[in-house]
Amino acid sequence: MRKFIISVVMSVVITLPTFAQKINADSIKAEMDKIELSNPAMKQMIDRYKKGVIKGDAESAYLLGMECMSGQNVTKNMEMGLNLLDVAAKQENADAQYNLGNFFYAFWLQKKENDGLFSQGVKWLKKAVKNGNNNANLVLASFYSEYGKYKKEPSYVSGGIGLLEKYPKIEEVNHKDEAVLNAQALIGTLCLGKWRMDNDTIALRDAKKWYRILLQSKLEFPNYSNYIDSLQAVLSMGVPMRIDPMPTPEEIEQAKQPAGGMGGFPGMGGGGFGGGGFPGMGGGAPQGPQGQQGPRAPQAIFPGGNMQMQQFIRNNTNYPENLKNQKINGRATVSFTIDTDGAVINPVISSNAEVYIMDKEALRTVMVMPDWIPAESEDGTPVQAKQSATVNFGSGGGMGGGFGFGF
Repeated sequence: MRKFIISVVMSVVITLPTFAQKINADSIKAEMDKIELSNPAMKQMIDRYKKGVIKGDAESAYLLGMECMSGQNVTKNMEMGLNLLDVAAKQENADAQYNLGNFFYAFWLQKKENDGLFSQGVKWLKKAVKNGNNNANLVLASFYSEYGKYKKEPSYVSGGIGLLEKYPKIEEVNHKDEAVLNAQALIGTLCLGKWRMDNDTIALRDAKKWYRILLQSKLEFPNYSNYIDSLQAVLSMGVPMRIDPMPTPEEIEQAKQPAGGMGGFPGMGGGGFGGGGFPGMGGGAPQGPQGQQGPRAPQAIFPGGNMQMQQFIRNNTNYPENLKNQKINGRATVSFTIDTDGAVINPVISSNAEVYIMDKEALRTVMVMPDWIPAESEDGTPVQAKQSATVNFGSGGGMGGGFGFGF
């Protein structure tokens, strides 16, 4: 299928002409004769499309319509292009329905008071979705969201979110399919937008869910890097953020068990861990007067315990290939808080690696962590706990950055 890149700038009222209603072959041929070739090298292809249109072929009408809209090989004719797309769309050509809906979306963005443009766009995009065009899901969801923001009606934004929740494989971590990744990015943004409209904290937690799935992708920086900033903003909103089920009492007790004294974990050339150790794992308690051991601050616990936490960070830190190839090393420290519900909140870079990509990657790694088991005071009341993580890049198998608890 040929792809078209089209810039649409409209300053006139859009109305579909009567070409679609003309069924006489001679009159249709006369309309085809009005289409002027601008690229002689494409004459054979354009002539083939014209003959297909006269014979009633929907695919030919779609392709020729897109040519008229783009002006790449024929003289640009928006009216003719829309007409041809309309012909193909009415014959259930999903690509024509998608593009026709997309054009009406573009027209509406320039004339938002025109509800007719919204209705036309939604009609064709819905038909395209029904006929299996997944890209139409994304455009329709975005269209609903923009219309809802313009009308100040959150229900339209919710409608867009509902559409994307049905998108194929959207709840799976994906490393290659950009269509799925784009859907995850969009639904996260729509959820964040809904929260901003009506302070729906469920929508904000949903934004965390979708951004977290998106950012677990192995795609390297700068792919989707702006959503690292979006997730950081979500986790700094000051509302309950837990989205994972709380572990069972048995799982909590198991996670509390010490795994032995470990000074650190080899970096293995990627995101490493090490340093001064972990509480209960070779790290010392705070010093009191005359060097005596002071009381240990309440500690939050990573699901499965410290070894699982080490494994998670190693598996989820992407050492960018271009830095690895240039043997550029560095370490970045992220400070954050485990909230009373166990969620990671308020993540910030507290010690940068002097390499922007590494800082962003360390921040991303921490933010895609699962929710923790919250710390508790002596009477069993959940309390916040300060944490910090240092991620090492390029240690060549030596000791990496530390993962520390408290300040």
